Amino acid sequence: MMVVKRTGASKRPVRFIFLLLPLLFPLCAAAMTPQQELRRLGLRQAALKEGLWEDAGWRRLLYYEDGLFGGTQSPCTNPKFFLSKWGRINPRLELEAAIDGLFYEGEADEPPACAFPERYRWLREKLGLSAEEFPPQACPKYESWRGRLDIDKVSLLFAAGYLNNPSTLYGHTFLRLHTRGGEGADLLDYTLNYAATTDDRGGLLYALKGLVGAYPGQFSTIPYYLKIQEYRNIENRDLWEFPLNFTDEEIDRLLRHAWELGKASFPYLFFTRNCSWQLMPLLDIAKPGLNVSDRFGLWVIPSDTARAVISASPAAGPVWRPSLWKTVEWKRSQLSPAQRVSALELARGDQEAELSRLAPVHPALKAPVLELAADYLNWRYHARKIDQKELDGRTDPLLAERAALGPQATFPGAPARPPSVVASHESLRLGAGLVSHKKGPAYEFQARFALQDPLDDPEGYLPDAALEMGSVKLRYDKNEGRAFVQQARLAHVMSLDPWDDWVRRQSWEIAAGLEQAPETGRAAGHATVWAMNAGAGLAAEWDGPVRQVWYLMGQADTALGGALRENWRLGGGLKAGVLASRGPFRGLLEARYIGYAFGDSRPLWAGTAAVSLRLARNSSLRSEFAWRGDDYRELGLYLHHFVFPP
Repeated sequence: MMVVKRTGASKRPVRFIFLLLPLLFPLCAAAMTPQQELRRLGLRQAALKEGLWEDAGWRRLLYYEDGLFGGTQSPCTNPKFFLSKWGRINPRLELEAAIDGLFYEGEADEPPACAFPERYRWLREKLGLSAEEFPPQACPKYESWRGRLDIDKVSLLFAAGYLNNPSTLYGHTFLRLHTRGGEGADLLDYTLNYAATTDDRGGLLYALKGLVGAYPGQFSTIPYYLKIQEYRNIENRDLWEFPLNFTDEEIDRLLRHAWELGKASFPYLFFTRNCSWQLMPLLDIAKPGLNVSDRFGLWVIPSDTARAVISASPAAGPVWRPSLWKTVEWKRSQLSPAQRVSALELARGDQEAELSRLAPVHPALKAPVLELAADYLNWRYHARKIDQKELDGRTDPLLAERAALGPQATFPGAPARPPSVVASHESLRLGAGLVSHKKGPAYEFQARFALQDPLDDPEGYLPDAALEMGSVKLRYDKNEGRAFVQQARLAHVMSLDPWDDWVRRQSWEIAAGLEQAPETGRAAGHATVWAMNAGAGLAAEWDGPVRQVWYLMGQADTALGGALRENWRLGGGLKAGVLASRGPFRGLLEARYIGYAFGDSRPLWAGTAAVSLRLARNSSLRSEFAWRGDDYRELGLYLHHFVFPP
C-alpha cells in the first residue's frame, strides 16, 4: 500500500483559510463549533427525513401553492419574506435556511427567529427542540410592537360596499385588535388590515391595474379610529363588528404571524386576491382547524369571507356602527319639517340671521336643531364638500349657542339596525326558466358569480342597486333547435340614489357584455353583439304602502357585432323606470330609447316589466316580460337559487 505523506507546506494554506473565515463572514454569523455543526446537519437530516418542507403547516406559513404545470411557488413577491435566495420557489431550501437560522449568532438588526417568530415556533415544535437548547432570543423590535398592542380579543370587521370605488364594490374585511382593558376606548385599539398600496385616486387606469394585479397588497396595523374615519365618515359605509372566539394562544399565534407578514407583499386583484383572500390563511394559521381557505376556489368576496369565518368561529352577537350620514339622516327624521329647514339654513345659508330668528325659541326645541346642523357640517367636511376653514367658521357659533342652552334631551335612541351580511342571501346565483316568444318556447339556464340585481332581496346588501359580475344566460330555442348565449355580462353596476337636497347625489349605471339584438332582424343566436352603456340621472323616492323609487337617466350606448349594419353603432338616449317593493315582493318597470348617430342608425326601443317573489333566504321566483325593437316580445318564468361559491 502506498502512503502519501503531507508536508508542512501543504498544511499552511488550509490553516490560512480557517483563519480567514471569521473575516469573510463577520456580518452573517459567528463561526459554529464542531458540535453545533453536527447538530445543524442532524436537524437538517431529521427534517428532510420527515419531509417537513411538504408539511401543510410549513406550506401555509410561506403561502406555497402548486402550479398548474407542476412546481411550487409562493405568491409573495417580497424577497424579505424568505431566508433562502430560492425560498419563494423551493420549500425545501427555505426550510433548510430556517434550520440554519437556529444557529445564528450574528449582530444583524433582526435575527431570523425575531423576524419570523411564528415560523420558528412551528419549527421548534416539529423538531422537538427544547427551550434550553435554543433559548429565546431578545427581539426588541417585535416585543415593542407586541407590547404596544397588548391584545386580549379579536373581531372581524366588515365595511359595507362602496360603489364609487372599484376596489371596495363588495365591501372590505379586516380585523380589530382589542387592547386589554380598553373596553369602550376605540382610540386605543388597532386594526390588522390588508389593502392595495397605491397613490392613484381612481379612474379607469386605477380599475384596470387593480384587475391585473399591478398593485402590491400589504398588511399593516393601523389605529382603529383612523379606519372609522375612513369608512364611516369619509366613505359613508356602515361598519359591522363580529367578535371571534379566539383563545389567548390563538391570539398569540395571530400576532406572531402578523409580524411576519409585515415583510410580505402579494399582487392585489380586486375580485380574486383581495382583502378577503389574504385574510383567510392568516386566520387559518391563528386558529388551526378553522380551514376557511379550503371553502373557496377561484374567487372570494368580503361578504362570503365574513359568513365563512363567523360560521366557523361563532361568538357574541355583532356590533353595528352606522355611517356618519346615516346618523345625520336619522337625527333629521326625528325633527319637524320646520326644524329641518332651520338646520339646513344654519349649515348652508345665512347662519347669523337664522340664529337671530331662533333666539326666542324654547331651548328644548332649539338644541336638537343646533346639534343636527353641527353634525351635518361635520359630514359635509368629511365628504369633502367644505374645507376646514368653513367647518370651523360655521360650527363654532353653533357649539357656543348649544353650550349656552345647558343639558337638554335631544335625540333619544339610535338608528334602527339593519340586517347584517350574515342574514343576506349567498353570492352565487343559479337559475332555470321557461321562455315563451312568438316562435315558440325556449329553455334558459342562468349563472351569476356575484352579487345582486334590483329585483334580488337587498337584505344585508346595498338597497336600490345592482352589482353583477360574470352573469351568463344560456338558452336552448326549441324552434331553432340550437343552444346559444342569450347574454354574458362582464359587469352591470347601478346605483339608484333618491335625490336629497342635503346630499345631492346622482344616480348612475354602467354595463358591458354580450347580448342578443333581435331588433336587427337576425334569428335567435345569430344576433350577438358586444354592448356597452353608461348613464347618469336623478331618482326620487315615494315611501308609501308600496315603496317606490322613480328614476330618469341619460344614456350613452355602443355596440359591436356582425349583426349590425357596418358592424357597429354609437348613440344616446333616455332611460326611465320605477322600482317598487313591499315585503317579499319587488317589481321593476323600465323603458329606454336610444337613437344612434353613427354606424347602424336604426333606433332602439326596449323595456322590461318584471316581478320577483322571495320564497326563502336563498331562493326566489321571478316573472319577466321584455320587449325589444318593433316586434320582439318574450315572457319568462324563472326559479333562482343562491349558493355559497365553490
